[in-house]
Amino acid sequence: MSDTNTKTTWMRRYTTDPERIEEFIDFLTSRVIPVRESRGFIIEQGWVNPEGTQLTWFVSYEGSPEDFAAAEKAWEESEDRAQVFADAPAYVTAKDLQQARQIF
Repeated sequence: MSDTNTKTTWMRRYTTDPERIEEFIDFLTSRVIPVRESRGFIIEQGWVNPEGTQLTWFVSYEGSPEDFAAAEKAWEESEDRAQVFADAPAYVTAKDLQQARQIF
């Protein structure tokens, strides 16, 4: 890591079928998040809109945006991720991923 005083955060917003939102939340909390955390990611917060059509969560990594990108690439290409998603339904119909900066 290039700077241990830096934390990079990304917002991840997923659109999903409202009839599957609870199943999707369970999948994230029981299967995805524990593995991401074991790889150094920090899960900051998670939110669902009142209609249950969008789930938004914030994930951070200690270090620069380049450090985050390298950790994310390693996660995307990992056997861990392949195993987590091997039998998972296609919960997500659209996604919006953006780097974010906390202001308060």
